[in-house]
Amino acid sequence: MAVKIVETYTVSPPPSGGGAAQSLPLVYFDMIWLNSILTEDLHFYPIKCSQSHFLNTIVVQLKNSLSLTLKHFLPLASDIIFPLTPSAMPATAAAALALTVATSDADFATLVSNSPKPAAEFHQFVPQMTPPVRSSSDIRFSAIAVQLTLFPDKGICVGLTIHHSICDANALARFLRTWAAINKGGGGGDSESVKNLLPFYGRDSIQDSDRLTLFHWNQIKTCKPTVSLTLPLPSDRLVRATFKISDAEIKKLKSFAMIKNPSTFVVVCAHLWTSMARSDAAVADDNDDDEPYYLGSPIDCRRCLDPPLPDNYFGNCVMPLLAFSTHGSLRGNGGFAAAVAAVVAAIKVVGKSTRVSEFFENRSQIISELIGKKAVWIAGSSRIDHCGADTDYGWGKAVKFECIHTDFQGAVHLCKGREGGVEMGLSMDKGKMGIFAAVFKKFILFNSNL
Repeated sequence: MAVKIVETYTVSPPPSGGGAAQSLPLVYFDMIWLNSILTEDLHFYPIKCSQSHFLNTIVVQLKNSLSLTLKHFLPLASDIIFPLTPSAMPATAAAALALTVATSDADFATLVSNSPKPAAEFHQFVPQMTPPVRSSSDIRFSAIAVQLTLFPDKGICVGLTIHHSICDANALARFLRTWAAINKGGGGGDSESVKNLLPFYGRDSIQDSDRLTLFHWNQIKTCKPTVSLTLPLPSDRLVRATFKISDAEIKKLKSFAMIKNPSTFVVVCAHLWTSMARSDAAVADDNDDDEPYYLGSPIDCRRCLDPPLPDNYFGNCVMPLLAFSTHGSLRGNGGFAAAVAAVVAAIKVVGKSTRVSEFFENRSQIISELIGKKAVWIAGSSRIDHCGADTDYGWGKAVKFECIHTDFQGAVHLCKGREGGVEMGLSMDKGKMGIFAAVFKKFILFNSNL
């Protein structure tokens, strides 16, 4: 199941450049990701396509539409500058985006199935970043790379590697929706639907930006930024699987939440959290009932700030929701209700603008206190639709989305389901995966000990 690299390109925006930001300063929301692992996403599209049509038509169209999209998203066609001189601050500088074109003889149907399959197989569809450029004054490295992989007469995979310091999932989703709209529309990217997706780059009004940006830079500038992913491939025992919760099942969970009008996010997180706790207990018998058990999830802060930022703000604007319970509470009778209450309490805390500043003032201490603690970490958002009509490049909707870097973090990826509801992407040891699947299905089907 080898991947064959056919061609590599660099893609730049048209010379006119448009009205997007030429150079973008990184603020504290961005800086905290400078030394984190890279984000890796795969979107699979079913399409019967020969290699000649793929190379001579589809790739040509995608390159052109990508260039037109970058006119509006110049930071993604840039290098991130990590300065080594005392007075400078991180920012972006114009460069180009690396695009790899490849083919694969892997079984497309198996890759897009929900059942467990070896996690390592997916990494060959992830693009490699351009090597960094180092000098005495700075380190320059790519913001994003793209790989287009053809499975002849079966489908296409659009793979991305993104440096998280350039933007969060909300901003990246707008970029992909814009690219898809321009490619499908065949125009110059000036349609009304595209205009509604264009990013806002303003940094002047970000809450406490001057103080917190300098504060975090003084902490981070002595660290080395992550410029590529050099971690070894996952072991043979690590498998990936997708779990779905339908709209009907979400409604069912809400009826057992013991609170009025719980959100989809709340009940989905509660069910995931209790399923993890119960499968942990099934794997090992040495779990302490009083052991702290956390759930962490990124929360979009745009509307929480004072003043709020628009939804189309480009960059990072997330902080973690941290819910707390105990292992015994979550795995026992009434565990689902306990999890719901804990998630709701955590949401009330992060919804305050003062809490945003408080967290970023104490982030290092908060994160260090969580090291080694039992926790379920969530990536993505149940609001983001990776397989919807908005990301149709002209071949139909994506049939599958995979968040590959969770192989190294053990996080669970949430996104909107292709057919409604919510999808969860998990990567774990094949033995535990089977146990988790049984627990997850049992409690949602029979409401047993919710």
